[in-house]
Amino acid sequence: MKIIGIKNSNGKELSQQVYLMADSSVIRTNKPFFVPHFAQRFTGTTALVLRLGRLGKHIAPRFAHRYCDAIAPAIKVTAQGIDWEQHSSEHSALAHSFDGALLLGDFAPVTSPDAINSATVGAIMGNENTGSTSLSDTGIDYRQLIAQLSIYFTLKMGDMIVVELGNSQSVLSPGDTATACLNGDLKLTIRVK
Repeated sequence: MKIIGIKNSNGKELSQQVYLMADSSVIRTNKPFFVPHFAQRFTGTTALVLRLGRLGKHIAPRFAHRYCDAIAPAIKVTAQGIDWEQHSSEHSALAHSFDGALLLGDFAPVTSPDAINSATVGAIMGNENTGSTSLSDTGIDYRQLIAQLSIYFTLKMGDMIVVELGNSQSVLSPGDTATACLNGDLKLTIRVK
């Protein structure tokens, strides 16, 4: 299983940051997130996760809707100010792919291809409400995204694509509760410790 993260992509070209995450990066709903000690602070960004349900390579955009079988809300955690000599800004894989970097909600099956771009994700981290946003709000088309990624990666059943929605980040501190909703339905609850 691959977890492919997308940061600030426009959905048409992968000129922005693409990173891979280990399966140990995932924390499922109702499990705690323990704040690590290797960075100054950790921030969360709302994200939409696309789960792939079939094998594909060089997928044409018009067929990409066949590959996503479920979606879930998530909070993508980023380490800020890593205390490491060779760290070069927040674009380091260490800042995005550490254990526990993806707080993942429950998946919902895809009911129609067009519902993916319009699915809204909202989150509350601590006392801060991030509001609701969708792929279409950020100008991303999931079909183009899957097609572009399939040029570089063979996409397999169970792979996940994590699309960060927007640039707003909320600090995660011990004692906080992080929640995320998909189309208004609560799908993720995480205690920060």
